[in-house]
Amino acid sequence: MAGPLQSRSEKFLRFSRQSMTVLLLLVVAVGVVCVAMAFHPASSTWSRALAPLWIVAVVIAAGLQRTLGGERWDARIPEVRAIVEDEWRRSNMDRARRVAFVVVLVVQLPLALLLESLPSLRAVIAMASATITLGLATLLVVFLYLDRDGADAG
Repeated sequence: MAGPLQSRSEKFLRFSRQSMTVLLLLVVAVGVVCVAMAFHPASSTWSRALAPLWIVAVVIAAGLQRTLGGERWDARIPEVRAIVEDEWRRSNMDRARRVAFVVVLVVQLPLALLLESLPSLRAVIAMASATITLGLATLLVVFLYLDRDGADAG
């Protein structure tokens, strides 16, 4: 739990990590719904499944913003600029991007073989949804893993 003596930069760094985690959960949730819609497009339950996702996303975003204690994430704030321009975080994002790219390339053939039984349009939609979801989820998971604190690593 954050103590009262927590610095502004630690607060913004924690907010950044929590935002990435929430984004990961939303990417996976929306991706699963999109792939499921490709398998069963006629079902009207998917439109009803997406509405609560957006409501939950807004509630989580509002709750996440409260962790900043009334401050806003503004790129002009020196602490935020230091986080965004940090060389270690940029190098972690580059490594995560490379891993996600390789994962997306490797999974294309097995995914195509898995979806060959679907009609072509639905297979293409499912493959695109699965590829985007897998790529973004891999990028976020690898970045969050590489960007953890030294205390978290041990």
